[in-house]
Amino acid sequence: MLGGKVKGVVTMTVMNLDNLGDVIATRDLFVSDDPSRKVVVMMGKPQLWEGGPDCLCPILIIGIGDEKIRSAAGVDAFQSIELAFKMIAIQLRTIRRAYGVTFCRWKGDDDPNVGFPNPSV
Repeated sequence: MLGGKVKGVVTMTVMNLDNLGDVIATRDLFVSDDPSRKVVVMMGKPQLWEGGPDCLCPILIIGIGDEKIRSAAGVDAFQSIELAFKMIAIQLRTIRRAYGVTFCRWKGDDDPNVGFPNPSV
């Protein structure tokens, strides 16, 4: 099992892959105060982890930050995708705080999470 409970808190194990594999989704973002600066969020196709049945869903954010591939682990492909969305939201929040930037999807976009789940939920 990749996740578990510790005193009522859900835990998540995160494993990293060395490549993104087949990209299944991308989202272009822009730094609000510098629209020429493009940031791309990519999600790879979930992959079986060590022969399965658990899966890893890789994500990559390029254009800002450390540009490392990260992976969310789940008991199946759907859970790994669900957790990858949450991981993207957390990564974007971390980048916003570290670099003092905000992102937008288009001019006037006022969603601080740019369509990803609220990382505090």
